[in-house]
Amino acid sequence: MKNHAAYGLEMEDLDVVVVEDSRPMQTIIRSILLSFKVARVRAFDSVDEALQSMLAEPPNVILTDWRMEPASGYQLLRLVRHRHMDPLCYVPILFITAHGTRALVDRALRAGAHHLLVKPLSPSTLYSRLRWLLRDDRVMALENSGFYNILGVSKLLDQAAEKIQTLENARSYHQQAIRKLAAVQEAVEKEFERPAGDGQDVMIPETPFVHGNAKQLQEEAETVAAEARSVEKMGIKLSGKAEKPAAKPEKKLAPASAYASTHRPSGSRAPSSR
Repeated sequence: MKNHAAYGLEMEDLDVVVVEDSRPMQTIIRSILLSFKVARVRAFDSVDEALQSMLAEPPNVILTDWRMEPASGYQLLRLVRHRHMDPLCYVPILFITAHGTRALVDRALRAGAHHLLVKPLSPSTLYSRLRWLLRDDRVMALENSGFYNILGVSKLLDQAAEKIQTLENARSYHQQAIRKLAAVQEAVEKEFERPAGDGQDVMIPETPFVHGNAKQLQEEAETVAAEARSVEKMGIKLSGKAEKPAAKPEKKLAPASAYASTHRPSGSRAPSSR
């Protein structure tokens, strides 16, 4: 086991090979690297041309595109990492691609790539990655397949994949719980909207998300509905007691003198005021 070919070097000592089938992109990468004052930059349009030059003069770093014709960047990586390609098998490879998906990153790192950069490429990003690469002390180990790879990277990727799967499972469980809660709330709301005295049972719709706990959810909804009916009936009784008809006001009788003065028999005269 040993470190990669660029470990411990300075930026000014780097001999960089660029493999890019796009001439404009090739020119951009070359200009950026020369601005870092690297020792040498060699650019090639295809994997075959790059291999012929690298076998004669191995570089310190390889920058390559992922999608190329007829040979791709991934095929270049597998060729270089074979044990019969010593000393090229120790040269670090950085991919530059416009398709930085999780599956692509996982495949590249498991095959022995040191890093992956996504287009459009900025000078600051490339510079920081190169500085990081010069201090990367991970060793290259020969696997049983006959290819060199970064020691321990497969284990780290497996752990990362396990964490991602755990998060996906937690997210799925959370969504199921939200749907179950919505089903219970809908059943309870329908029960509250039902007229008083309606004795029908509460039924929760059978859906793929509530099928497992449908019985438990139905019992909870029936309990809430029964309490709601009890409260409603109690409210009706209390309102009936409170709303008694008002008592009629008592009729007052007029004084006897007033009655006598207003109801005299016919033919009688009123008393003299003397």
